[in-house]
Amino acid sequence: MEQETSALQQAMMRLEDPAAPLPPVAKYYAASRIYTAVESCFAHWENIPETSNADLYFRYLGALEDVEDRRGFLLATQSYLARLKNAHTHFIDFTLLQNSGFGFWARPLPVSASKRAWTVCGSTRTDIKAGDVIEQVNNLPANEFFARYIKLVSASKPEAAERNLLLFNSFLLPNQLNITLHDGQSLQITRAGHKHPLSCLKAFELDTSGKHPRLIIRSFSKPEYEEQALAFLSQIDNQSPLILDLRGNGGGNTPMKLMKKLCLEPIAIWMERTPQITGLEKAEQGVAAWQNGELSAHHTQPNAETTPMHLLTDGETFPASATPFRGKLIVLIDVGSGSATEDLLIPLKHSGRATIVGEASAGSTGQPYFEAPLPKTQLTISAKRTDFPDGTRFEGVGIHPDYPVMPTPEDIRQGNDPALTLAQQLLRQAVTS
Repeated sequence: MEQETSALQQAMMRLEDPAAPLPPVAKYYAASRIYTAVESCFAHWENIPETSNADLYFRYLGALEDVEDRRGFLLATQSYLARLKNAHTHFIDFTLLQNSGFGFWARPLPVSASKRAWTVCGSTRTDIKAGDVIEQVNNLPANEFFARYIKLVSASKPEAAERNLLLFNSFLLPNQLNITLHDGQSLQITRAGHKHPLSCLKAFELDTSGKHPRLIIRSFSKPEYEEQALAFLSQIDNQSPLILDLRGNGGGNTPMKLMKKLCLEPIAIWMERTPQITGLEKAEQGVAAWQNGELSAHHTQPNAETTPMHLLTDGETFPASATPFRGKLIVLIDVGSGSATEDLLIPLKHSGRATIVGEASAGSTGQPYFEAPLPKTQLTISAKRTDFPDGTRFEGVGIHPDYPVMPTPEDIRQGNDPALTLAQQLLRQAVTS
């Protein structure tokens, strides 16, 4: 006998069409799955100690009332998830990512001790170039306009949300932007036909133009990038100074082999924790509330106080390479350095093995839980919290450099790289001392 298609399956099949309207039963079904995933998996309530999932979800349901299509559902869902302040916890609708970029990206950069300006950092367009400062967007001051959408970006700190808005989340913005630049020029910018501003960059590069080599790794998403780095290290003098450039490297797979090669001593494993909420534990919490007369509709769990965390590591170490790279090591990072890259940075920072130059990192790593609440969508909820081996927090704040350096709009316009310049100066001093 042929198996009958369920009502749920029929509804999901209809929603394979991205133009199909989103009926109330489908949007609330998807919302309930998202809520449950946060309830059971989210590992980062410590970053938002005054927040509870119940309060966020109630607000989310209210925002869904007038939603009728995928874009409205995406915006409401991201408004919910972005309040969790975790870069590994977000929602993607793949049908809305096509032709989603404007061909440039910008972020606020300092123009003085107290003022920042939205500065174009990369562009594949002919009408807007790196170093241009954006004064207004759609007749609003740039800061005011972009602030509306930054709050929809999943990030563990505000600086990361600002960086990633136009770089990876421009689908959140309207289809057309009317931009006024610092020189008074007005531009009407649409999405159509423009390559991503990072499309011309290679994931792995070796720069030998300076006195000391610079190894650039922009991603750990493929094992070959780590293998290329190891191959290069095996070919150079084991005592040679090296600049390892991890700026913009958002992670991928933790580069354990590279970590072992760069570290000179046994590596202390970073502290890892995950929510420990079993059915029996929830039952016991409910029984206690019932017995104490505290069972109430004012239920606000989970939150920082009521989510028990299971410690996954407890002071373990793993060995460094028997033939480590021993050269002076300077690492360049910025607010785009995150996830698996921070896994690599933790032992280099904790042990003092490397001198770190640049900006504080993204402040987010962890193992995401994956789910697809609707067809052609992806939900990720970070299920693991990581700290330094001694318990020092870096999530939500980033790994801080030994020498803080940040480019200015003028640096971008002139093609200057102040972090790289400082790294080269530090190596020259180390070699001559």
